[in-house]
Formats: sequence, structure tokens, C-alpha cells
Amino acid sequence: MEVYTFDKSLQERTVEFTEILSSRETIVPASRIKSEWSYHVELVIEPVGWQALWKIPRLTCQDFQIHYPTVVVVLAEQVNYSELTVLIKIIAVQDEIHLPEKYEVPLIELYPTKNQDNNALDVVGTAHCIDQLRFFYNYLWMPWDIDDDDNVDWVTLHLETRLRLFFDIKRNNVNKETADIIRTLIKEAKDIFDKISRLEADISDEDEDDEEKEDTKCLVDEGKTCQLMKLHFRMQQIKAEMEVLENPAMRAVLQRNPDTNISNIQIKRRKSRDKKLEAFVVWQGGSLEDTITCLKKIENFLPKDIFIKITGYMQEALDASETNDKIFIGEGEHYIAGAGGLENGGFIKGIGNYQNTIICAKENICSSSLLDFSGEEVLLDNVTVDLGELQVGILVRKGVVKLIGCKIFASNQSVMKLGIVVLPNSKLIVENTVFVNLGTAVVVHAAGDITMKECKFEKCMEGIQLQDEARVRLTDCYLSGFIEYGIRLETQKYLTSAEGKSGSVNLLMNVTEISLEGCTLENNKQGDVLLKPRLITTISSKNENQMEI
Repeated sequence: MEVYTFDKSLQERTVEFTEILSSRETIVPASRIKSEWSYHVELVIEPVGWQALWKIPRLTCQDFQIHYPTVVVVLAEQVNYSELTVLIKIIAVQDEIHLPEKYEVPLIELYPTKNQDNNALDVVGTAHCIDQLRFFYNYLWMPWDIDDDDNVDWVTLHLETRLRLFFDIKRNNVNKETADIIRTLIKEAKDIFDKISRLEADISDEDEDDEEKEDTKCLVDEGKTCQLMKLHFRMQQIKAEMEVLENPAMRAVLQRNPDTNISNIQIKRRKSRDKKLEAFVVWQGGSLEDTITCLKKIENFLPKDIFIKITGYMQEALDASETNDKIFIGEGEHYIAGAGGLENGGFIKGIGNYQNTIICAKENICSSSLLDFSGEEVLLDNVTVDLGELQVGILVRKGVVKLIGCKIFASNQSVMKLGIVVLPNSKLIVENTVFVNLGTAVVVHAAGDITMKECKFEKCMEGIQLQDEARVRLTDCYLSGFIEYGIRLETQKYLTSAEGKSGSVNLLMNVTEISLEGCTLENNKQGDVLLKPRLITTISSKNENQMEI
């Protein structure tokens, strides 16, 4: 099912947004931006009767307890122009999922389809306007804008600089490190805005409850108030950082003088050792005997002349490491905020029981994944990865990632939790590893490649989800006890109709990209295998997604 998509130049976007937001030639402060959009939307978007695809956002999927991403076909029944929302009627779903018959959604979540039952409607104009609205709120509007001074013209102050920032990132005129910082700050700010909204609503509800109780003194939860203050303070910090990064001249200075996670002293020390590979031992403490035993365990894994450092914090080791360094970690919980110097390749090995050697996320980390690898080859051996509040445990962007004797689990179970995600043209090799309490254990995109041997899955919603052209080889794996399916293949290649098929592994007999040897698939509630038609291949410009993580 095709939808309208638009890929426009910087000049085209600038002219469009200037006309929409400054057509009456008056100052338009941040507080009036939504009203200006409401005027424009009411003039252009058809009020009722057009069909669209609803790309259900992540949090809504979580509320409905359905897989993300999920796309359904809907009919617009009434547009609320002042709120920029629309009442939709759901007319077609792919899976056996339960959704309300009608639901009010933001306009920017809809993608009008090219085929319409009512050809008298101006669906092209409607799709064009929704695209403009979506681009603006996804990439140009920031969570702190609403607090701007009403005497300041938002268009003059922000429109051009933010558009240029978007297109600079899109054209790769911003280096990867700076682009990652920008994406992370924006995502953190949006998360903070959501938290602030929820906290303010909770405090307001508590105040109302206290007013209803005559004998109860109205008391505000000091813990929530303190948290609210910290969030507002952090939002102001992000705003200040982004004001610098939005300025092209300041951005250029920062790119010419990049920050580093390793101090100048450490750089000089490493150079003096001819930049030999280093090994880090993360040891949270113990008796002299235990410490000596720990060091003896790693002796056989290292050459005699390698340089060793000992630290109590894994993030410190990651920040100080460089590609292909080795990190050994003792038992305990190790809180990190990313892969640091091992993002492009390296070695992480647990010393002791893997169940007690846990890598988990620092509080308030804003990345979508705990470990993000995009280099040559990474090995994780004898460790446990806990997703915590994050959506993804390990993201394999490119290169090869190997896991041996590991555990990937979500201490906070949700249908949204993904153990490992393998992106196109990257490879995953997993041996003797267990996946526990996840929504989907492994997700493999088109042209991704995975090999799994002697792996088990416990208390997961679904085992392996893959797309056409993904290559999967499973040997002696136990894919059983899933709440939904053992293997889900989203395909246009192996289905002749728009209807999906579920059943036994026999459905995979002609699927040449999937190999199963000695695997057990049983007791999966909805079926061992699902062949699901891909409703849509893309619903937004790939170029514009460069701004996203």
C-alpha cells in the first residue's frame, strides 16, 4: 500500500515554513506557533473521509501491548484543527491484535495513501500538509521553545538555523561525534518534557485529592517536587548546549577541536607506549586472595607485554579504551552509558559467574540501546546484559558482534524490549546464550546475518523477527514457550496474497535464507512460525531519518 512521501530541499522547506508561520507579517512568538499551524491546517486538510496508514508510536504500542512498529489502515472521521489531531476509525489490521475501533491521534502519525475510495478529496494536498507539520514538530520544534519570551519572533530566531542544522546533518557536513551529541541532547530533552508533563499531572491530581479531604492538610510530595526542579534545570542546560550547536560558526569550532573521553595525559602515555593494545580490569573490590585469583584468571587471555590498568568502574574503562582493547570485568553490577572506545571493536569478558556479572544502564541514559556497535569485530564473553528501562540491549550497526556464554534479559518486561537488533550488512554470531523476559529476542533487518548455536529463550513474547533477504542459521537452539511466535518473517517474497500464514516450521521449507538444524520449536502459543506481509516498505524519507538515532 503506497503512501505519499516528500523529499525537499533546504530552500523549499524554508519558503514553505516562512509562508505558513509568517503569512500575516506579524511577530509570531513560540506561544502562537500552534495557532498558526491550526489556521493553515484548516485551510488545506480534508476534514473527513480520507484513508491513511497509522504508524503507531512506541509508547502507544506499549499501552496496547502490541509489537512496535505496527502500522494499520485507518479512515479519518473528524479532524480537530485546533489540537492538530484527528479521530480515526481503524479499518484494517494485519495481526490478531486488539485495538479500539476509534481513536484520536496526532495528525503527524498519519500517512495518507495514494489509493482512496473517495477520489473527490484533495488527498495530495492533505498529505503534503501533514508532511510539513510532521517535519516541523519532529525536527524544528524543541521542547523548551514553549517557554520563550512572547516578544521574540520564533521564525526569525530559530527557523533558518534549525533547518540548516537538519540539512547539514543530512548532507554529512556535521561529523559523527557532533551529530551523535545533537541527537542525544534532543532525545533527552523530549524525554524530560514527557517526564515533566507526567509529574506535573501527578502533583496536580494529588492537590485535588487533598482539597477533597476536609481534615487533610494539603501537602505536595517533596520528592516529586525536587525531581521536577532537577528536570527543569537539566532542560535549561540542554537548551544552552543546543543554542551553541545550532550556531554554524560555533559548530565548526567544536568540530575542529573535538572533545575526547581520554585526558591529554592518558593520550601522551599511550603514545609513549607506541600505542600498544591495552587491557582493563574492572574490579569492584575484594580480599587480597580474591584479587590475585581474579588476575590469574585473565593471565591466559593476554600476551605478556600488554599494558594493564585496573579500575572500579566499567564506564571509566570504556571511556579510556580504544578500538580492539580488552576489558575484563569482575562480578557485580556495572553501570554504563555506552560502548565508549569499544564501539568500533574490542573484547569484553566476564570473570566469574555470568549471572552475577551484569552490564546495565546508568540512570537517565537517553540512548535507545545499551551497547551500540558499529566497527570491525566485538566479542562479549560470559556476561549478562540487562536492558533496564531501555528498548534495545545490543544494536549491531555494522561489522561483526559475537556473544559466547551470555545472558540478555529485561528486568522490566515489556513487549517493546528487543534483545539484539541487527541492521543491514552487519553480522551477529551467538553461542550458548540465553534470552530472558524480552518482547522480541533478536530482530534482523534485510541483509543482516545471524548465526546462533545452542541458544535458549525463556519467558519471551517472541523469538526471532526478520525481514526478506535477512540470513539466519540456527543450530541446536530451543525456541519454545513463546507467548506469540518462535520465528516471525515479514515478507513480500514468500507470500502470494495480503494474508499472513502461521503454523509449523514447514512454512519455512522454501525460505532459502533460513536454516534450522537440530532446533526445537514447540509450545508456542500462537504458532511456531508466522509469515507476515509487509504492509509498507517505507513511510518516511530515508534522508530525513538521518536526524534520528
